[in-house]
Amino acid sequence: MTSTSQAFIQEGEKAILFHRARIYIMVRLGVDAALLSLVLIQFIVNRVFSLAIFVILADMANLVLYWMAVRRWPTSSTYLHLMVSALLLIAFDFAWGVITFVPWFLTIPLSIAGGLIVVRAGFNGLVTLSILAIFGLYLGLIYLGRVPLPLAIPPDILLTLSGALAVVLLIINLITESLVVYLYQTEEAQLQTRAQLLYTLQELEQLRNRLHQVENQARRMERLSTVGHIAEQLSRSLREPLEAIEAILRTPDRLVENPALARELRGQVQSALRMTESLKEYAGLTELHIDTVNLDDILAEELIRTRIPDNVKLTIHQPPVFPPIQGDAEKLRLVIHHLLHNALQAVQPEGGEIVIQLQPRPDGVAFSISDSGPGIPPEELQLIFEPLYTTQTHSFGLGLAIVQRVVEMHGGYIEVESGEEGGATFTVFLPRVPETTASTPMIDATL
Repeated sequence: MTSTSQAFIQEGEKAILFHRARIYIMVRLGVDAALLSLVLIQFIVNRVFSLAIFVILADMANLVLYWMAVRRWPTSSTYLHLMVSALLLIAFDFAWGVITFVPWFLTIPLSIAGGLIVVRAGFNGLVTLSILAIFGLYLGLIYLGRVPLPLAIPPDILLTLSGALAVVLLIINLITESLVVYLYQTEEAQLQTRAQLLYTLQELEQLRNRLHQVENQARRMERLSTVGHIAEQLSRSLREPLEAIEAILRTPDRLVENPALARELRGQVQSALRMTESLKEYAGLTELHIDTVNLDDILAEELIRTRIPDNVKLTIHQPPVFPPIQGDAEKLRLVIHHLLHNALQAVQPEGGEIVIQLQPRPDGVAFSISDSGPGIPPEELQLIFEPLYTTQTHSFGLGLAIVQRVVEMHGGYIEVESGEEGGATFTVFLPRVPETTASTPMIDATL
């Protein structure tokens, strides 16, 4: 983490320094452009050429070179640029042909800019002392008579003002250094925090990938377990009808002589087919084919296909107009088929009553199927929707699991109530438009 955070901090510091240098360069270029415009206007009006034009152009070139070098050598290029800028301030005196005190005042923003661009303890002091050394040498050459330019002010006043300005510059340097140290510590803390955050995000991403791998492995193990349970349940459920079929086929003469054996054989085959059909239905719950469907029409079609015994009373409560919904008609037919099949099994063999009720809702529709059977024990209410859970002999335990899955795929829900005196009511709510249309395959085809 140390090398990563240090590299991140260094890159962050370079980006911040480059941002400050860019603002500084834009301001300086704006000032130089304004000065150049004034000098050019003076030249056009008075027809007097000034060397200040070359000094301003040289300062612009200095800024361009600094722009090109600051990203690669941020600290050293900033220092060299400020020193060249100090020398160009002295060149202004030679451009105007007289030694003035103006360059001294312009060293103050240069010194401050050095500390604010490169926020490092000591850098601003180095810039200030270097500027003072350059102008001290310049002042010494003036008093030694090495600079062949007249003075715009008396030498004593120039000396006094230079010393006072140097003191002011040092005081400003101390204030700027204090500010720089504070800014440096603040930015260092911010960069450390960002580096730690980056490292934490990387760790979270690694943990997320690891969790994803564990979840995939867990899902695969769960699928393997599900396949194992299905194979065990399939073997146990199909063994009885297959053994019965085998026993009947061993005595084909009795099959011809006794028509009841043929009916029993047909019943055992149909029982096995129902089990395999429920397994096919469960495995096929992968996606919805949405269309406009009328739930009352689906109910009517399913009732036509279903044989209602004579000892079962069927009552249907349905409003005159029942609104259509968006859904998968074939899968909704499975919901009605399995709920109706469960209700018929609950009231057999003694018989009873089944009540079907359709109700429109403001945000969808609801329908319920009630039976007068023995009811569902409280300990089984939490288990009846689990795949492969069944209390019946010739059942695969997937009917209610299919019902719940289809309802959830449509964004609805199912509720079950069972009283102490018997009877059970399954109520299904379906929205007008499915809230989710995607689902995960029930069984991995690769297993």
